[in-house]
Amino acid sequence: MPLSRRTRVRWRVVPAALLGALLLVSGCSSDGGGGKNDKDKTNTSNSGGSGAKGDKKGADLAAVTLTPVDGANAIDPQAPVTIAVNGGKLGEVKVVNATNEPVDGALDGDGKTWKPKVAFTLGGKYTVTATATNADNTPTTAKATFSTLSGDKKVTARFSPEDGSTVGVGYPVSLNFDHPVKNKAAVEKALSLDIEPKVEGAWHWFDNTRVDYRPQDYWAAGTTVKVNLNLRGVDVGNGAIANQFKSFSFKISDVRRIAQVDAKAHTMKVYENQELVKTIPITAGESPKYATWNGKMAITEKFEQTRMNSQTVGLGSEYDIADVPYAMRVTTSGTFVHGNYWADPSVFGSQNTSHGCVSMTKENAKWLYDRVIAGDVIEVTGSDEEMVAPDNGYADWTMPWEKWIAGSAGSASTAPSTESATTPSTGSSTAPATS
Repeated sequence: MPLSRRTRVRWRVVPAALLGALLLVSGCSSDGGGGKNDKDKTNTSNSGGSGAKGDKKGADLAAVTLTPVDGANAIDPQAPVTIAVNGGKLGEVKVVNATNEPVDGALDGDGKTWKPKVAFTLGGKYTVTATATNADNTPTTAKATFSTLSGDKKVTARFSPEDGSTVGVGYPVSLNFDHPVKNKAAVEKALSLDIEPKVEGAWHWFDNTRVDYRPQDYWAAGTTVKVNLNLRGVDVGNGAIANQFKSFSFKISDVRRIAQVDAKAHTMKVYENQELVKTIPITAGESPKYATWNGKMAITEKFEQTRMNSQTVGLGSEYDIADVPYAMRVTTSGTFVHGNYWADPSVFGSQNTSHGCVSMTKENAKWLYDRVIAGDVIEVTGSDEEMVAPDNGYADWTMPWEKWIAGSAGSASTAPSTESATTPSTGSSTAPATS
């Protein structure tokens, strides 16, 4: 049956109404691809890379780039973290270790370089998070995780004097590394001293493991010294990395105590703060076979009683004395100042009869033993022997200053972790020694 005219019009109207409704629904559900909530989103760049754009009416997000980059390995423990910000202002920087503990550090004055207060550990894993904001105060956060050098060959140094000790004016700063040091200049650069009152001094390398520091003359009485071993991460050479980052301090005694031995006059004159307090008759090494070393030697340790056996110093069966009293060591090779009860008392002040040591009566030795400390100086002159080697114990001041500074890998200056220290000993011991 044919449709009526009225019915056909109704079919034309209905599609138009539906189309309008659909357009109306579509227009209400669309925001043109950018809503007001976009401004509140944080852009996180795990790679420390670029930022992103905000809505069309807002500012671009800041771009944050971190170095080391995420996933970096074998990073120098002394290397800083650098943060480059484009289109914004850097805000918080946070660094944590592998156990999520905060690492103490701060930005440098340039506001772009973050340095740890203590160098990163060898073989450590760290995560740095940095946040910057753009002109609209919208944040961008970048994160990077990196690992430091493993340090398969970790190098440490034994140091002396002992931390917190008080020593005499002739005690140098001495470091002994447990691995040969090839890059001596790099090591010296990582060492500094805080000295009060200030005085010029220098490091001197005796070999590739021992380096000492001393002023030109003896320390001034009452001087305080702080030594900073900023060594962690320093490449010492041959694939070895230093592992120490610590400081130690010591004080020089208020008494400048120097005992001057004249081997020809057979006397020891003891001076305290340049005042003569006692003259002691002595016997030194018999010349020429056993003459005592000449030179300036610091006392390194004390024994109230010790055994001295000639075999320990290559003299065969010359002597073996089990109870040498009041022995004060002045060289590594075995030279002591000590009491002597076995010699005829007439030799003290008149003859040199020992095997290289400086000896005196037991009573005088006790007087000296009770006064001296490690670092007090024994100066020997008038012997027929050569000068003692400066590294034979702590005879550092025997070496002329010009030669001393020539042994530095750097330059003279006033201020250029389980460690063991060399400490003065008391008590009874068996020690390599002459007699």
